[in-house]
Amino acid sequence: MGYSELDIRRVLDATDIVTLIGASVALKRVGRRYVGLCPFHQERTGSFSVNGEDGVYYCFGCHAKGDAITFVRETQGVDFVEALEYLADRAHVAIEQTTNAPADRNLKTRLFDGYDRLAQWYQAQLADPLRGEAARTYLSERGVVAESIRSFGLGLSPTRVQLPIARLGIEPGDWEEGGFGYRDQHGSLVDHMHGRIVFPIRDATGRVVAFGGRILPEELERLEGKAAKYKNSSESPVYRKRRTLYNLDRARASIVDQGVAIVCEGYTDVIALDQLGITNVVATCGTAFSEEHLDVLRRFAKRITLFFDADAAGQNAAERLWGEEESRDVVFDVVTLPDDLDPADAALKDPALVHTALARAVPITRFRLERLLSHGDFSSTEDRSRVAKEAIAMIERHPNHLIRGEYVALIADRTGFSVNELMLQLPKGSRHRVIEEYAGDTTVTDRPAVEALRLLVHDPEGLDGIVVAELFRDPTHRRVVDAIGGASSLWEVQQRLTELESDTVLELFFRLASERPETDNSGDVIATLVLRESKLELSKVTRSLRVSADALTMLIAEVPRIRLLIEELQEDRTKMELCGELINWLVSMRSNRDGADVLASTSSSGADSVSGDL
Repeated sequence: MGYSELDIRRVLDATDIVTLIGASVALKRVGRRYVGLCPFHQERTGSFSVNGEDGVYYCFGCHAKGDAITFVRETQGVDFVEALEYLADRAHVAIEQTTNAPADRNLKTRLFDGYDRLAQWYQAQLADPLRGEAARTYLSERGVVAESIRSFGLGLSPTRVQLPIARLGIEPGDWEEGGFGYRDQHGSLVDHMHGRIVFPIRDATGRVVAFGGRILPEELERLEGKAAKYKNSSESPVYRKRRTLYNLDRARASIVDQGVAIVCEGYTDVIALDQLGITNVVATCGTAFSEEHLDVLRRFAKRITLFFDADAAGQNAAERLWGEEESRDVVFDVVTLPDDLDPADAALKDPALVHTALARAVPITRFRLERLLSHGDFSSTEDRSRVAKEAIAMIERHPNHLIRGEYVALIADRTGFSVNELMLQLPKGSRHRVIEEYAGDTTVTDRPAVEALRLLVHDPEGLDGIVVAELFRDPTHRRVVDAIGGASSLWEVQQRLTELESDTVLELFFRLASERPETDNSGDVIATLVLRESKLELSKVTRSLRVSADALTMLIAEVPRIRLLIEELQEDRTKMELCGELINWLVSMRSNRDGADVLASTSSSGADSVSGDL
């Protein structure tokens, strides 16, 4: 099922993207665009640009881009259809799904309306002076204040009150399919939340889609302890447990602002932390933190702090997420609490302890390592050896050699083996820092290379033959240079890059074309890049062992000349003839990697072809 292109276009046309984004991002007008701080990454200066005329946005910092539908999807964690329907409702545009959709859409609409009315009814029961007294007392004892009851929309499903299903407008046929409740053995409709304090669960747009319930102590006693303390609505067309996070609608802005999402296990944990001013917190809804939860949350933050209960179940839940960092491009930290406390209990007993625990959160690898070493058997040399090997196996996959080294030292300290002995247990590829011959900077953060490219994009004729592909090590940079060479217009460059079918190369070109060069002094920019690349190439040449005896003789004569050119240019970057000689040398070295041929050609190469242009 889906919507027609016409309906999608109508919704986008009716949506003012500046107003939409401006509701959550402070935008100011700059010319014909609007600029603000990007909601998708942390930054101090605004690199987020909104084009109201074309209905699109782009961030020059993190490259987030799209239209109004994309923005709603990325900021609210919903799928395409949900985002489209949200915008359609917002713009009061009637749309209709194309395949078996009217009945399905009508069902979802009825469920959203039903959950909203039921949530209001629950709230009224909790506020009732008599019916809600015991529940309010319990919440107060748990440290939940009146303001939190209001802002989180807490309610009550009383034990001795018949739920007015008909008056709430919920159709009996929707009762079970919509996840509201079930039919008992007599065929009566029964509320899932019966006898419980109710926590409304909302989707990322703020619509109630389910409920969580905590049984009242008096009801648990009446049932002789044979009921679960917590219960959740069953899944429905509007609710998927493994994708829904409690409080995401309220916490989303704070998560984006801080760049960190705190994940708890319970509704009361979220409320307790929120009352301490910790507002970037969410919780799972009666299920483990899943890959689907992670996919939703990583749209808002790349750092996730796991604040689970201190019992074994909570700590095991945190440990299960190890290994997801690399594949999901996130960073996990883990908070630990003493004495089997959960976050809500800790917040009630000692608020300072919560803040301290959060400040002392450790990376998930260290958390796993500490757990292993704390519970390891060290009674004999053989036992210590087994613990040490298991610990080494745990850290060998860590991509950062410095962090691996620190963990090896920790393992050595705890197991009594020497660092050298433990290093031998690591695979050879993990023992030492692995550096590629040309492990250059990233495509967009290599400032000398990017600035030289930007100058070339804005002055292709003046710098043609000077800013050459051999000055760059990043393949993306080289492709941009190759596409510009000989082109008569930026449009022609765009067509060439489009044919490459590389979004990375095309995106870099658009970024460069949309920004003015930081300086008009192209000579200084080029000299800086030439110096860096010449030093790197010279270092490579002098380390090379793959040359013949004749080439080695040529090398001995060539290296001093190049080194002298580098030193002279470093002292005076205005000597463009030196730049020309070094560019020619780089071209000859990097366009032909056969050592003997390269050295033979460089010995006779001059600088006339470049230095005159510079």
